[in-house]
Amino acid sequence: MTRAAIRPLQPVLRRIRRPARRAALALLIASAGAHADPALVQQPRAFGHVLGDVLTQRVLLDAVGGKAGLSALPSTGRVNAWLERRPPTFSTDADGRRWLVLDYQVINSPRAPTVTSTPPLQLRLTSGATLDVAESALSIGPLAPLGIADAGRLAVLQPDRLLPPQPAAPLRRAMIAWGALTAAVLLAWLGWWIARNRRDAMKLPFAKAWMRFGRHDNAALEADPDAWRGLHHALNEAAGRVVHAGTIDSLTDSAPHLRELRPQLEQFFTRSTDRFFGDLSVAAPFSLRELYRALYRAEKRHHR
Repeated sequence: MTRAAIRPLQPVLRRIRRPARRAALALLIASAGAHADPALVQQPRAFGHVLGDVLTQRVLLDAVGGKAGLSALPSTGRVNAWLERRPPTFSTDADGRRWLVLDYQVINSPRAPTVTSTPPLQLRLTSGATLDVAESALSIGPLAPLGIADAGRLAVLQPDRLLPPQPAAPLRRAMIAWGALTAAVLLAWLGWWIARNRRDAMKLPFAKAWMRFGRHDNAALEADPDAWRGLHHALNEAAGRVVHAGTIDSLTDSAPHLRELRPQLEQFFTRSTDRFFGDLSVAAPFSLRELYRALYRAEKRHHR
């Protein structure tokens, strides 16, 4: 219902108290279907828009049905070839009135000035009324006109801007300095690693035994009596006393890092007894080199 249709009823409405007057006005509008008065809708500027601009449309809600809300919000997404609707929001002005804020973004750039419009809307209110928002014409311009004169720097396509060459000497000096520093760190780490291995080879019993016999293959070690005696000496040095098959428990108690090698140690003492004190001239096959390496690695992990 328009203002012209309501104007004859104004004398009657003035006699009604203000809250009842609002309710009566809302009932009249709801019965006829509300059409948004231009004063109740703030349309975006109609000209001067280009790609990327955001246009804002505001709809006054409190003028229809008092404090009525919306049954459903307008959908978001593309509304035509040029505009896309963002998620709607609500705002309150200084007078406490609630506005529905609809933002539209220009998503295309025409080749020539083009006229389009915001889409018409029919808003359904919780009071049962409907609010029709008319479309609003818009003018969208291109980013660069096609008819521009190709005169010197006014060409449509511009060449790449050439940057002045930067001096490479500071960068070269920095690369040399960082390379030298990296090489120094690597050499220092390599020196420390070599020094630690030499120290271990001179101090730790299994490291010394591995440095002496670890270069030989298993067959050569099994055939060399000194290799068997060398492992006995390393076990005695690690335990601080003579170790034999009956004292393996005391060895693993004093050196817990060797407990996982207990089965191999028992097998070693059995094979060693067969070799040196048994009736057989050659003991059964046994991987002596693997035991050397396992003891060396366990000792190395323990002393890190």
